[in-house]
Amino acid sequence: MEILKKVETEGAYADIALDRALRESGSLVPIHRAFITELVYGTLRWQGRIDWIINQFSRIPTKKLDSSILSIVRMGVYQLLFLNKVPSFAAVNESVRLAKLYGHRGKVGFVNANLRAIERARDKIEYPDVEKDPILYVSVVYSHPLWMVKKWFEDFGVDATIDLCKGNNNVPPLTIRTNTLKVSRQELFDELKENVKGISLTRYCPEGIKVRGGSEITTHSSFGRGWFQVQDEASQLIAHLLTPLQGQRILDACAAPGGKTTHLAQLMEDSGEIYALDINEYRLTLLEESCNRLGVRNVKIFRRDASLPLGFSEMFHRILVDPPCSGLGVIRRNPDSRWKKKEEDIDPLKRLQLRILDNLAHSLKRGGVLVYSTCTITPEENEGVIKSFLENHKEFALERASEVLPACCGTLVDDRGFLYTNPGENDMDGFFAARLRKFE
Repeated sequence: MEILKKVETEGAYADIALDRALRESGSLVPIHRAFITELVYGTLRWQGRIDWIINQFSRIPTKKLDSSILSIVRMGVYQLLFLNKVPSFAAVNESVRLAKLYGHRGKVGFVNANLRAIERARDKIEYPDVEKDPILYVSVVYSHPLWMVKKWFEDFGVDATIDLCKGNNNVPPLTIRTNTLKVSRQELFDELKENVKGISLTRYCPEGIKVRGGSEITTHSSFGRGWFQVQDEASQLIAHLLTPLQGQRILDACAAPGGKTTHLAQLMEDSGEIYALDINEYRLTLLEESCNRLGVRNVKIFRRDASLPLGFSEMFHRILVDPPCSGLGVIRRNPDSRWKKKEEDIDPLKRLQLRILDNLAHSLKRGGVLVYSTCTITPEENEGVIKSFLENHKEFALERASEVLPACCGTLVDDRGFLYTNPGENDMDGFFAARLRKFE
């Protein structure tokens, strides 16, 4: 309840607040830690639908409820309607007990009455009419902000929007990338399968391993030995798209916390040089820690704003631009983020992305390759940015991603040559990437 309240009232990030709370409660057994994680992420994931249900039964709108009581009722509804292993009486009684700790007698009665009413009428809950208002229907039933669903209807159509929303509401797999500087994927797989359930090789990326229910994977001894990095399969494809070669000088312009940076180093067999830039000092610390753990030595770390002059005289064989974006491709991993994002944030991000590309274009050697990638699915930030960049930089040309990615990735490349992954189709995060070459 306290985690959800912090997310609601203080703008806290759910993953950080959850991690801190679990670390401070070190005596919790694994099954309790898993249940707390499920309650936090599940309640946030289905918050839109839950609030619609609460508002059907409550005389007080959710917008006017005390934040503690709102969090308690949301958790209660989630347990009643979305979890099949929590008895209804337990969900109600525990919610009432919480209300006694955080509210007066009237609020306790409110929680008790509303949850019991929802439990009794669970089969009679009404949702928007799909024929009269399909956008509102999808927004409520699949628990996404109305503006987001409306935009996706316009950009992708009804069926694709529903598939996307469904994908965002699935619990994502935890994917790791084998550090081939130290071990082969098969060796890592063989070691992990003895203790980790639901383990399988990734379909598209040659270094990836998927782990279902592996939230404690970083406590495994092989993580401490630097045998792997947690990184989604879509993200792993970006380094392959850049095709770094041994001995080259690479610029990773928005590098921290370093998943792609260390993957580039791995593909280069830790040779050459990687200039890793980021504006966030704390995230650069995480990058440095990852390099040390993975045994990467060819990365030079700089605190720089990639949209401003960098002060380097060096030219680069390859440049990776993974700029700040709206992050609409990864909201399945951060279910609280869907309620924080705003449509008006997209245009300023597009302008920033173009500034970064314009600023770095002259730093690429003739014949060199620049890869632009985002973890969002908005056309404005993706093909729209590339279109604008190419109009202003005639020395660059788009190359097909399928020409350099593994053959199995052909279905991930559209007819224009862009790499697109979709949580509703590929069970990967939603990524976009374009490969550009600078003319000789």
